[in-house]
Amino acid sequence: MSALSKAAAMPNAPRPAQPYRPAGRLVGVVCAAEEPSCHAQMLDATLRLARKAASLGETVLLLDGTDGALMEAAGVLYSRTLDDFIDGHCELRDALFVTSNEHFSAGVIGSDRLPDALGTMAGLSLNYDWVFAVGPAGLSPAQATLAAGADICLLGYDTRIDGFMRAYWTIDAVRRRNRRWDPLTVSLGPREDAAVTALMLRDVVRDHLGAPAPYVGHAMDNGLPASALDKMRTATDRARLVLTA
Repeated sequence: MSALSKAAAMPNAPRPAQPYRPAGRLVGVVCAAEEPSCHAQMLDATLRLARKAASLGETVLLLDGTDGALMEAAGVLYSRTLDDFIDGHCELRDALFVTSNEHFSAGVIGSDRLPDALGTMAGLSLNYDWVFAVGPAGLSPAQATLAAGADICLLGYDTRIDGFMRAYWTIDAVRRRNRRWDPLTVSLGPREDAAVTALMLRDVVRDHLGAPAPYVGHAMDNGLPASALDKMRTATDRARLVLTA
């Protein structure tokens, strides 16, 4: 009788440990607001999301396409980037840096190299529960390509004046590449206008582009990390069920 058969025959025998399978979610982070303070809020919110997921024991990789600004905020020193890996100048392990939390790693990539690295990022995501890919403010063609190819996206916008319209234009631009694109929106800037602009963005997207993008809250809300992670899990899991049905 084999060892496995003997274990199955013993009613109180512990089950063989199942190998850990990461969830493999690739998250694109897009900031439609040009105001530097808004972009700083978006970076801070992304960092809080990554740290929250890592604190729950989920594995996280944060890819910084903001010339190192996000790595600096995370307190990570780096010497190699993913650009070096893509160009064949180093091994992948040399371009990724572990933070003080063993579940949380980070790396840097040039914002204009995002399309080149999309396949690499998709492959990396299979080894992590979350891969957050963050670019500079605005929507370059490179970022639009990343957004359209990611499993889920966070889209930040300014609550001042007509800042929410930049989010509308961003959704329109990316849906031309992926008509099913449905980002989670995050308001930036003054918090007092967050509820009103969220409703305005919902209505204008629904009236002109179809399904409105879900709103997850203001970047500075204390509960944003937990609620956004829950909604991203639900959205990606639902999409995968549809694909496998």
